Amino acid sequence: MQRVLLCDDEVMNRKVAKKILTKEGYEVVEAENGEIALNYLKNEPFDLILMDLMMPVMDGYTATEIIKNDEKLATIPLIIISALSDREAIHQGLALGADEYLTKPFDLIEFKLRVKNALKMNHLQDQKSEKEILHIMAQMAEFRDNETSQHTLRVGEFSALLAKHYGWSDEEVELIRLAAPMHDIGKIGIPDAILLKPGKLSDEEFEKMKKHVTIGYHLLSHKQTPLLQLAAEIAYTHHEKFDGSGYPRGLKGDEIPISGAIVAIVDVFDALTSKRPYKEPFSMEKTLEILKDGREQHFHPELLDLFFEHLNEVIAIQHDYQDS
Repeated sequence: MQRVLLCDDEVMNRKVAKKILTKEGYEVVEAENGEIALNYLKNEPFDLILMDLMMPVMDGYTATEIIKNDEKLATIPLIIISALSDREAIHQGLALGADEYLTKPFDLIEFKLRVKNALKMNHLQDQKSEKEILHIMAQMAEFRDNETSQHTLRVGEFSALLAKHYGWSDEEVELIRLAAPMHDIGKIGIPDAILLKPGKLSDEEFEKMKKHVTIGYHLLSHKQTPLLQLAAEIAYTHHEKFDGSGYPRGLKGDEIPISGAIVAIVDVFDALTSKRPYKEPFSMEKTLEILKDGREQHFHPELLDLFFEHLNEVIAIQHDYQDS
């Protein structure tokens, strides 16, 4: 549920605004002046601020200026509230960084639309920023592993393909396309001597390598958005195995999220058919044989069957995203 901070010293204005917002499905927190609003903002997350301008103790001008000059708060959309007749106040509030304005008395349709649009724009901006950050982080991990590889992009496309044929919605398919390339982001915390070792890892080295799943999970799980939640889930579970012999938690069967089970298949497929510091690429025939042998041991059987059913599409993606 999206949270709105409603800052107005007039009780009746707050009651009217809160009634409208609550009916629209928002959680509303009330503040009587700018100082109280800032105290809330220091300790709680909000998706939108409605700020009256004329208030005692700390007015809306001061509060707006403080909010818009604070890196942690400036991205929260802020709508100023003022009397319709006071155009100068509205202009001053907008000049301080407010994103939108509402006039009193409230027009129901205008109120709902301005709030909805402010929240929508903020959501789109957040999504864009997340996508850019995830892309950069995936490239960082890939550069450490093999600077010419398109592995992370292929894993994203393969995962989206499987998710689509498994019956996920278009929105869910797009999320996994963006999240799956982050599966190995935790490798940025693994020493080069292990990550780029040309031979087989010792037991001790392998235990250190396994830590990349928890490192990745902790890197991605700080912010609870759908994209980052999915990326964290994949990072944490893509090395689990259907028979319970995987890591880090030894999950078994349906205990493994479908996202992790999807990436488990496509990650192994791509790793086997790609050149790595420790091996030459396997043939397609050998790779498919290994995958089949792992059915119900390593791999989710229904997902693996889907993978083979749409193998032509998998190969087409592999061709489109060849390594340099």
